[in-house]
This record gives sequence, C-alpha cells and structure tokens, in this order.
Amino acid sequence: MFFLKGKQCFAQQTPCKGYYDKELRLFVYTEVDKMPEYPGGIAKFYKFIGSVPLKGVDNELLQSTIFPTFVIDASGHVKGIGIYQKLPKDYTQLDRNMIKLLKTCADWEPAECNNKKVAMSFRSRITLCYQ
Repeated sequence: MFFLKGKQCFAQQTPCKGYYDKELRLFVYTEVDKMPEYPGGIAKFYKFIGSVPLKGVDNELLQSTIFPTFVIDASGHVKGIGIYQKLPKDYTQLDRNMIKLLKTCADWEPAECNNKKVAMSFRSRITLCYQ
C-alpha cells in the first residue's frame, strides 16, 4: 500500500494475510508477524496431546497420523476444530476423540499482526505411536 504525504511517497507493508471465515464470523490470518504460542511452548502442546490416551486406535497399526486444524482467536481460545481435508461425516473415532481433546486444551497466546492480537489458522501433524 502506498500513500502520499506532501511530496513524499511512503510504502506501508502488511505482511499479514488471511481470509474471512463465514462459519466463525471473523477474519482469520494465515500469515502473521508473531505466531501463536501454547503456554510453555509447542513441546508442551504435544506433551498435552500425548498424555491423554485416545480411543479409536487400530491396535494393528504401529502408528497413526492425524492432521487437526483449528483457529486460535484473538483471545487465545481454540475454535473451529476439524481434521484437514476431511468432512465431518468421514471422521474416524480417533478423529472425533482428537477434536474432543483439543476442545479441552489451555488458551494460547494469540498471534499478532502489526502489534495487534488476531485470530490465526493453525494446522498440526500429530503422529501417534503404539507399543
């Protein structure tokens, strides 16, 4: 974006990008200046996920991979939880249990764009290994 002040031209860069989510009724960023952060860091988030047994696992498999997606709103709440590239009708028992688990996770420190707290889309890859 460019603007003029007197005879000088200034360029204002806005590296943050996003889209309007009709279901959540808010603007959701996909690129931000500062990423959202789980309390204690991303390692604590994965520790939280790994600390709860998830039912619906096929015991014959040695591992399962899930791709949960969700939005962390400007207040740090997790919303709009789903599974990447799956419709709810196609969710497995494991997918549904992952969604239920994510609804209980702690609030995050929200993302920031131009020093303002904003909602951001978040996708993760979670691989569960069994013994």
